[in-house]
Amino acid sequence: MSDIENSSTGTAKVEGSRKDEELAAIVVGGSIVVFFAVYWFFQIQSVRELLEMAYG
Repeated sequence: MSDIENSSTGTAKVEGSRKDEELAAIVVGGSIVVFFAVYWFFQIQSVRELLEMAYG
């Protein structure tokens, strides 16, 4: 292990960095899920409108 990881401040620095990376991953993952949910909602709405126009 490096000296930074062995020191008390270095360990806190690594843990803080890890938490930041985990938070960023959660935010990005959540954004992707929300984007696809909204995208599919509008796609389904569009198909319903087209079917309504076709069949009355």
